[in-house]
Amino acid sequence: MRVGGDFEGGAGGRMLSKLVGPRYVQLLQNWTPTLITWGGVAGTGLIWFTDWKLVLQYVPYISGKFKTED
Repeated sequence: MRVGGDFEGGAGGRMLSKLVGPRYVQLLQNWTPTLITWGGVAGTGLIWFTDWKLVLQYVPYISGKFKTED
């Protein structure tokens, strides 16, 4: 909820608006979903281009598919 141009989302929103100003707080709120989406894409791409078995060995159901008998 907005009161007087300040984001009333707890102490973090008020402290952030004191440091950078309300314009940049609003810009950050508008860009947050985009940044989260691109971060997820980058994380998925990183797993895709690296050794994906190394990452998936920690997923409970899938990890059994990669067991090798030495």
